[in-house]
Amino acid sequence: MAKLDRNLETLGAGGCEMRNLWTRALWGGVIGVIFKDAILLLGRGAGWVKTNLLASIAGIVTSRATASSPSGMILGFVIHVLWGAVWALLFTAVVRAFHSRHNIIAGIINGLVVWLLWGLVLPPLGMGTQPWILGTATTVFTLLACLAYGLAVGYAVSEEAVLAR
Repeated sequence: MAKLDRNLETLGAGGCEMRNLWTRALWGGVIGVIFKDAILLLGRGAGWVKTNLLASIAGIVTSRATASSPSGMILGFVIHVLWGAVWALLFTAVVRAFHSRHNIIAGIINGLVVWLLWGLVLPPLGMGTQPWILGTATTVFTLLACLAYGLAVGYAVSEEAVLAR
């Protein structure tokens, strides 16, 4: 009976650990999107970023005029946060499948993949333009924003985040 209790305790601890992993992934995605959007907002405010990602995202469900309004930006931000959280869960599933111990590095690579997908997938869907054709400043800011997102997600699901607790 004692052996069964120890096995159940071990199983319970692993279940709690898994639940924490997915919760950390969700929060990492949300925080990563906030970092990403803050960097893009700073770049747009300074006139260096020539694309409006939030308006492009809001344009999926509303008209272009509404998408560029403040309420459209809020809608774009909410959709962006949801996408970021879902993408973070997908990233976590992949990292877990490969038993990666270098999740911060994987997160930075994830940020690069997000940036490439932004330029290769969104424009054909009518959601903005490729960031690398809008000039060096836009290229740098959008890349940094995506890398910040990837870094936040990678750190959230890394062993370093667990050890910091």
